[in-house]
Amino acid sequence: MPLSKTATFFIALMMLAPAAMAEEQAGTPDFESGVAAFGEGDLDAARAHFERARDAGLSSPSLLYNLGVVYFRLGQHDSSEAVFRELLDSPHAPLARYNLGLVTKARGQDEAARQWFELAAGPDSPEEVRALARRQLDQTGPGQFGAITGSGYLSAAGGYDDNIAGTPDDASSNESGGFADLLAAGRVNVGSEAFGLHGVAYSRQYPGNTEFDNSYLSAGASWLSAFDAGELTSTLSLAGSWFGGDALDREVRLEAFYRPDHCPFTSLASGIDCSISGSVSSIQGGSDFSAYDGEMLRLGTSASKSVGSWLFSGRYQLEFNDRADLSAGEEYFSVSPLRNLVSAEARYYVSRRLSVSARGDIRHSRYRDDYRLVSGTDVVSERRSDNRLRGVLLAEYRLAGSWLVLAEWSMLNNRSTIDRYDYSRREVMVGIEAGF
Repeated sequence: MPLSKTATFFIALMMLAPAAMAEEQAGTPDFESGVAAFGEGDLDAARAHFERARDAGLSSPSLLYNLGVVYFRLGQHDSSEAVFRELLDSPHAPLARYNLGLVTKARGQDEAARQWFELAAGPDSPEEVRALARRQLDQTGPGQFGAITGSGYLSAAGGYDDNIAGTPDDASSNESGGFADLLAAGRVNVGSEAFGLHGVAYSRQYPGNTEFDNSYLSAGASWLSAFDAGELTSTLSLAGSWFGGDALDREVRLEAFYRPDHCPFTSLASGIDCSISGSVSSIQGGSDFSAYDGEMLRLGTSASKSVGSWLFSGRYQLEFNDRADLSAGEEYFSVSPLRNLVSAEARYYVSRRLSVSARGDIRHSRYRDDYRLVSGTDVVSERRSDNRLRGVLLAEYRLAGSWLVLAEWSMLNNRSTIDRYDYSRREVMVGIEAGF
């Protein structure tokens, strides 16, 4: 998104903020502290105070408005939208519609933004809100709403791996060494914010162990549509990966991602964002990896919630694999696991620039058919089942603009019913990243 447009969003929000703040009655210390922190530019503190005021039972329009503005300024667009939607049934609905236009425009959903601005510019809105809405409609006319827009992400990092994993990351190599990572991703909206093209390129290079170099390329198209009080994103993508310079596999994936406007978990706690997803893939292995030919199905759900300066998130994923598997003489190896993955993350915003987080996951894999392995003069048959634990500690510090520096430490421990697949792995990494 061009910087000038982003600045326009923030300026428009700030133009309205003083009027909303003035509406709040006295005697609400957390609200007043939130207003003071907002005025000083400390958005994390403002959010913490406003959320505490809301948890204490305050639900006035000006509190909701200012909380929505803070979420917007912090880039938490889902939370911002949820708060502004609460104002649609109040006398402040025209202002809420205008701000929902700003939120959806910031997401790149230009057609939805135009609809909100047109509602805000209607005859039932106060003249000042109508003027702001008309300005947005004039600045981004029909031709511009259908123009090409885009966003991107870039990351470069280096680190050390004490037990480089083989492919497909289910066994160790007992080799260690430094590595360099490069990741680039981008999206272009064509003709409408609902349709977009995207691409991802990733490479990890081990200068001292080039046989373990791996890379990944993906390109595809997605379509965003309204569905049953929420948003449904459908994606078709083509991907390829390489290991040690050889083609590992090619994948065709069809995926659906649904985010409801109101999460079912809000009956337990307010402010929860959630989603469900599913994908089906057809995979063709490279010439040396034909065992991976087959299909993969994934189903998942996720949820997140902000509490003061904390952000908590969790995810569950179920994965089915139906692959060709591998027969080599008397031996047989299954590469068709049924997997269950549960992950959780807690992130703490120490300041406007610094955040730290801890993430952990556990993955259970049970393979479809028994392995047959030669042991001395005998052939041993055994079903493989793995439990993999992983933990990650991450710190990110924001530099000028959208640039961040990061430091990450991770550990992985895999325990299997077949000894050869037991291994542990640790990585340390530092890098720089930016979104634009």
